[in-house]
Amino acid sequence: MTMNLLALLVFIFAIMVILIAVYTWQLRPTNGSRFFSAVMFSMSVYVLAYSFELSSHELPLMLFWNKIEYIGIVSFPTLYLLFTSSFTTNDAWMTKKNLVLLFLLPAVFLIIKFFDNSLHLIYSTAKIEETTLIPLLHFEKGPLYYVVVAYNLTMVTLSTFLLVRKRRHASLLYIKQTNIILAVSYILYLFFLIYLSDFSLIPELKSLDLNPFTYTLWGLAISYAIFRYKLFDLVPIARETLIETLVDGVIVLDDQYRIVDVNPKTHSIFEWKDSPIGESVSKLNLQKIDISMFESLEDNHCFDSQVEKNGKKTEFEVDVSILRDNHQNKIGYLLVMHDITERKVIEKELKELSLNDELTGLSNRRGFFILSEQLFNFCIRIKKNAVLFFIDMDGLKRINDTLGHAAGDQALIDMGKVLKRSFRSSDIIARIGGDEFTILAIETTENSKRSMQNRLESQCVKFMSQQKREYQLSFSIGMAQYEWTNPISLEALLAISDQAMYENKAAKKNNLNKLL
Repeated sequence: MTMNLLALLVFIFAIMVILIAVYTWQLRPTNGSRFFSAVMFSMSVYVLAYSFELSSHELPLMLFWNKIEYIGIVSFPTLYLLFTSSFTTNDAWMTKKNLVLLFLLPAVFLIIKFFDNSLHLIYSTAKIEETTLIPLLHFEKGPLYYVVVAYNLTMVTLSTFLLVRKRRHASLLYIKQTNIILAVSYILYLFFLIYLSDFSLIPELKSLDLNPFTYTLWGLAISYAIFRYKLFDLVPIARETLIETLVDGVIVLDDQYRIVDVNPKTHSIFEWKDSPIGESVSKLNLQKIDISMFESLEDNHCFDSQVEKNGKKTEFEVDVSILRDNHQNKIGYLLVMHDITERKVIEKELKELSLNDELTGLSNRRGFFILSEQLFNFCIRIKKNAVLFFIDMDGLKRINDTLGHAAGDQALIDMGKVLKRSFRSSDIIARIGGDEFTILAIETTENSKRSMQNRLESQCVKFMSQQKREYQLSFSIGMAQYEWTNPISLEALLAISDQAMYENKAAKKNNLNKLL
């Protein structure tokens, strides 16, 4: 058996398929990778055996390799269905019983193929077709051949249906992945139909099986999706799971203000019957949201809005973040909708109960304690942490002594205004003592803590430069983390943040003494 150029090419394709199968097998813990690896192994059996068939020149040997090919031919469509079911998370039906039934018919086909010499059910006759290029095995098709074809087409059609359905409701990341798989699947369809029709642009290669070439193309395309779009990476899978299960509404817009992704929570908020993908942002019908707002947006933005359904208004805090690529070019926007209806109701009740500080308009100590307990319960429910900021004004006594108590009161009012400008409307801001303020904020990471403190300091400087007071606002700050997995009392959290504040105040005094 000598290998001609065509057989060598097919053999190289087979090696490529085997390498892809081995690589994806190493990714088997991830979604769909083990079944894809099985698909590639079955494909490699088909392609490799076909390369040996093309290298053979004797009919018995060619028929032997053709039988080996059938292991891949009948198993590929079935394994492909398992792959698409797993990839699209439609795998609830994949029980041991159903898998046995699914592989029963391919097993029957394979047994018949290996013992078909006398029955001639799949191929009625077989001969070597001598061409000027290469000897090819030529068959006359038997009655069972079309049953095998029908079965394979059914499996591939079901797989394609799952992919199309996945694409209609998937995120942008999965749409790109699915597009690649679908595109190559359509090519498989086309070349398979060409093979069935016995059509050939080169008459002398009419009996040449093109499927090994298209199968290899399919494998290479999926490999591209693996490396380009991290097809079997845990990151997109985890991202999909996170976004899909968030209690907040999530909306992704492109740079043309079109909706490209929403999570199930958003669907329930707006009660959409059809997919909003591709629609303009105006479809949201959210107050304070229009295209002009995005056109002028240079930084992340947060505002309150309402959604009205059946005469009932739901209050939301909408966080708008700019999405940028690696070159810092603006490529879209991320909108996160926090339901603050309950919070707004409580705030209204607190105002009616006069639980606000009369001087600054912020919550007083009692109001802060009531709101904080509500926020802690909310943190536990949504599994998020919070952070407590404890702020003590520096030099309030000096302002009172030198400029009078009216100036001291104005300094407290100014401090309240700075805090309102620096924090979100959903954060709890309170004056709990003479010159002591507290802020309780939800969903805060270490980086955002620092950014919030920096924003507070910059807002303070900006405010004082605008107002031109006879005094300067200065403060010491301490922070404490509230963890929903290990909740502690508000009193304990205040004690920790108070201690951190005094450490900050002492450090500032030491630095001042060193300068003097």
